[in-house]
Amino acid sequence: MGAEPKQANMAKAAVASGDAAAWAELAAFDGPAQSFWEQYIRSVGQSLHARRVLLLASGVGQPWQALAQWPANAPELAGDGEGILQLISRVAPEQPMVEDFPQGGQVLAMHLPQASVGPNQVLAVVALHAAYFGLAATALLAWATQVSALPALHARRSAARDSAASHAAVADPDAAMAHEPHAERLYQILQLSIQLSRQERFLQMAFELCNALAVRFNCDRVSLGWVHSPYVRLTAISHVEKFDPQSTVSRALEGAMEEAADQSGALVYPAQPGSRHVHRAHESYALMQGVAAVVSVPLHDGNEVKGVLCLEKRQGIWSDDELWELRLIAQVTVQPLANLQARDRWWGDRAWESIRRWADQALSPRHNGWKLAGIAGLVALLMLIFLPWAYRVDATLTLRSKDLLFMPAPFDGYLRQVHVEIGDKVQAGQVLVQLDTRDLVLEESMAEADVLRYSRESEKSQATRQLAEMQINLARGVQSASRLALIRHQLHHATVTAPRDGVVVEGELKKNLGAPLRKGDLLLKLAQTDDTYLELEIDQVDVHEVKVGSRGEFALVGRPDQRFATQIDRIDPASTLREGRNVYLARAKVLAGIPVWWRPGMGGTARIDAGDRPLIWVLTHRTVRFLRELFWL
Repeated sequence: MGAEPKQANMAKAAVASGDAAAWAELAAFDGPAQSFWEQYIRSVGQSLHARRVLLLASGVGQPWQALAQWPANAPELAGDGEGILQLISRVAPEQPMVEDFPQGGQVLAMHLPQASVGPNQVLAVVALHAAYFGLAATALLAWATQVSALPALHARRSAARDSAASHAAVADPDAAMAHEPHAERLYQILQLSIQLSRQERFLQMAFELCNALAVRFNCDRVSLGWVHSPYVRLTAISHVEKFDPQSTVSRALEGAMEEAADQSGALVYPAQPGSRHVHRAHESYALMQGVAAVVSVPLHDGNEVKGVLCLEKRQGIWSDDELWELRLIAQVTVQPLANLQARDRWWGDRAWESIRRWADQALSPRHNGWKLAGIAGLVALLMLIFLPWAYRVDATLTLRSKDLLFMPAPFDGYLRQVHVEIGDKVQAGQVLVQLDTRDLVLEESMAEADVLRYSRESEKSQATRQLAEMQINLARGVQSASRLALIRHQLHHATVTAPRDGVVVEGELKKNLGAPLRKGDLLLKLAQTDDTYLELEIDQVDVHEVKVGSRGEFALVGRPDQRFATQIDRIDPASTLREGRNVYLARAKVLAGIPVWWRPGMGGTARIDAGDRPLIWVLTHRTVRFLRELFWL
């Protein structure tokens, strides 16, 4: 029962021994919000002996962002950012959390209720430690709950002060000029924004803004510097149309602006008490120009500094209300200025800026899946463009034989026997076809009888000395002998034999046995397989891609798994119409040995090498050609 109060007392004792006076001063603090937050996180860090304290802010649907840290130059160790974001996402709105930190020690995270720096914003404080807190977790959480109530107290006190100032302004306007109500200031800022929106050029808007701020804050000079990474360049000066950007004063002013841009916060000279910002460039510029007060306000567009406004006074100092109004004006005017500046640049600068932004987004650790997909697509595109690929022209082919022998019918007769069929291989002297010789045998006997008869009659006429009859019978005998020789010749050729080796490629005669034949009718067609060539049909759209001497390979329909090398010997100069399309006939030779199973007339497909082409051309050239023909491009 006494453990919890004992731990709470230990926490209070640790705080009191650390910096109790600082907490008491902070509880009664009535100054500007920036000074309060700097002192607040400093007190948290000193009380807990923390290595680093961060003030974080987040809006609805917005990521957490760091507004301030203590110490200002605290080093960021590897894993701090990821560990903090994981922890802060688990913290309940009104319940601080203490956990061991992966980088060593412990970490305290707590939300700050009712302490907003903007509409719909939530604040949180994270304290990183290099060593153990020295307090029990329960006691430390109790202490954190009490400390988290201080920002809400300061926010209520500031709201009450603003309300009192507004009522005082209504009662006595002349006395409240130095403490102008926020509503009136917001109205004037809105009027300034409307006035600037009428400008159509970047330099016009820049000069208009500098002149308006000079009048509004009674400044001796107002300057605008624009970021041209990594430097800030002086762009406009109030009531000065032309200035020398290379002068010593301009360089010193740009140095002060760069000092504010590097620290991403408003820098005020003379520096406010407790400020940890670096003001060396501002101090040097103020002493050089003899001014009493200088303030530089960065123009933030998200997390990026677009420009810097620098205001100078020879007398007086900058009040908190003026600084608040300057920050608000910077937020209102940065986007119109950035849009006009981007539009007024020449197209080369705009293109380079787009590329740079795209590169920054591509290198950021977000959307890794899409980035990997984009890189893969880019690699694939580069491969398609630059990867050489062997392009081949497709062509249909037919096996042809150089020597083709026609076997016609030797005389009129009838088909008696057929000993071969189409596709049979034959040898020289092999019997192919036999014709019916029965009629020829009878005619041979009759012719022999006529020769003998006319020979006897001519001898008889010679014996009787009938010379005329003898001459007639001798002539008839010669005629009969000639007819006998013709019949015997036909009998000799009635058996058709192969004159040489070959393959029967035409002639189905077995179904025509006994059919009459006339002299000259085609019986068979023989082709030689020892001297075979390829007849290619190349489409007219691809004939310009091949030439004599081009090599390739082909496969026959019967055995598509076997490939054979070939080389083009000749391409006909004129096209031939085949199956409704124009083709060019080419003759090619077979580079390898001719297999025994090849037959003239076999068909297949050949692919002729046409050289290397980009892969994207190989995949798209037919489509591109079709579109060009369709749209006459």
